[in-house]
Amino acid sequence: MKNYIVLFAFLLASTIAYSQSVSVSPSRFYYNVSPGNYKSQKLRVTNNGTKLQTFTVNFINFGSSGNRGKTQIDTNRTSDHGMADWLSASPSFFELAAGETQEVEILLQLPNTPEANSVRWALASVKISKENTGPTEKGENVTGMAIVSTFSFLIHLFQTPPSVTYTEVIVEKFYEDTINSNDSIRTLVMDTKNIGDAIANCVPYLDMVNLKNGEKRQVKTKGYTILPGGLRQIKFTIPKDLSKGEYNILGIVDYGSETDIAAMELNIKIE
Repeated sequence: MKNYIVLFAFLLASTIAYSQSVSVSPSRFYYNVSPGNYKSQKLRVTNNGTKLQTFTVNFINFGSSGNRGKTQIDTNRTSDHGMADWLSASPSFFELAAGETQEVEILLQLPNTPEANSVRWALASVKISKENTGPTEKGENVTGMAIVSTFSFLIHLFQTPPSVTYTEVIVEKFYEDTINSNDSIRTLVMDTKNIGDAIANCVPYLDMVNLKNGEKRQVKTKGYTILPGGLRQIKFTIPKDLSKGEYNILGIVDYGSETDIAAMELNIKIE
């Protein structure tokens, strides 16, 4: 009796093989659509490999609990801030020969309901399918294995209605990580929170001043996006070439306001 096994491997992390053979851009979309209206944007998918590739595009909701900024897949189609059901792709299924590029229209169509007048987000999943067939021998004692492996590029989509304008980020805590710091590496930590109604795109940095000689230094780190009600922990490594002495450090988050920033002070000693 023949036995057939189908193995599905879903890979959502980056791998060298796929990242080199396929490119998808952009990695984020921002929409500003009023309830009852729609807008489309273009996603470009390019097959940089040497073989024919098959692609499918679908949409899923996501969350980002905790303070690490990690994307978590949400299978609940009625998520409070999800918009997967309001998105469509054209085409949603296509094949690309080596070297070919496909433009995909990502359409966001909002219902004319109160629920559509709030910030929303979702993921577009561009999935590559590759099918391999196992042993070709025949016989009662041969187990055939068909392996269907898939790899997904995840693109973040954010929607902010024009009526949602209140943006505010605060620094809840600013401190030195004494547990993970040592003589050669010292780390400062800012715990931030988005208390506004809109998605905040943040640029964090430190302004450092040596209280003895007036030496100034600005330390930057990677920017981040924080969802309404969300938390985010940001870490800075203190430069090793600072002069010794007492420092006043202002931890700053620029979240795009024309008049305000989020900030908190900290004093440390460099020995």
